[in-house]
Amino acid sequence: MIEDGKVCGVKYEHDGEQKELRAKIVIAADGVESRVGRWAGLKTHIDFRDMESCTQITAANIPINQDTLYFYFGKDVAPEGYFWIFPKGNNLANIGLGVSGLIGKKRSAKSYLDSFMQKHYPNAPVLTCIAGGVPSTVTLEKISAPGIALVGDAARQVNPLSGGGIASGMIGGSIAGRIAAESIKMNKPEHLLTYDKAWNDRLGKRHVTFNRIKEGIFGFSDEKFNKIAHAINKIPFEKRTLGKVFTTALMNQPSLLIDVAKVFLV
Repeated sequence: MIEDGKVCGVKYEHDGEQKELRAKIVIAADGVESRVGRWAGLKTHIDFRDMESCTQITAANIPINQDTLYFYFGKDVAPEGYFWIFPKGNNLANIGLGVSGLIGKKRSAKSYLDSFMQKHYPNAPVLTCIAGGVPSTVTLEKISAPGIALVGDAARQVNPLSGGGIASGMIGGSIAGRIAAESIKMNKPEHLLTYDKAWNDRLGKRHVTFNRIKEGIFGFSDEKFNKIAHAINKIPFEKRTLGKVFTTALMNQPSLLIDVAKVFLV
């Protein structure tokens, strides 16, 4: 609901009954392309080319090291994305992947997952299955307006390089909650609009850098990935830091080395 140019609550339907809930501030945490944010006048749409199409299962009888995270790259496994296996104890594991929106239009992420499971773990019982889109680009241009703030996927507060959004979404929610509380306590509705800058200073600027790195490595061929892997393997294990791995990976992309330095070395 909007009154005098300010969001003042929401209207919703419950058990077929129309209801209304008023609030001094609405926090929109309704996921990708937030409808609540769009209804409030914020531009929340995303180009499908900036999305990753993802799916994940939890499976049993997966005989892997329980202290190791497994990542797979390549056009046959997860083109323009990556594949993962995360152990959960007792031979359980989360197994999934993400592929770019362009790839997903041609072949579903689930079909890549099914092919992998059939090849490597054909008899593994599947306990759960989830799927969805992950925004892999920079934060929305505006994530607040009078009476409303967007958090998590609704604000595109996802690391564009890794597609990870749990930690950054929690940070965004924490910032929004703090500023919303301050706004109400001080009786200064306009204070909510400082959320954009607070988020940008905390993680938004870094996500812009991550996005540049993502775009720099997006088109790497399998042959280039293999070459990078061999180069990284030559780094002594005790010196194999994340910063050194990325620096090695991007030696043939000199324009991105400054961005890597900003993230890992500063």
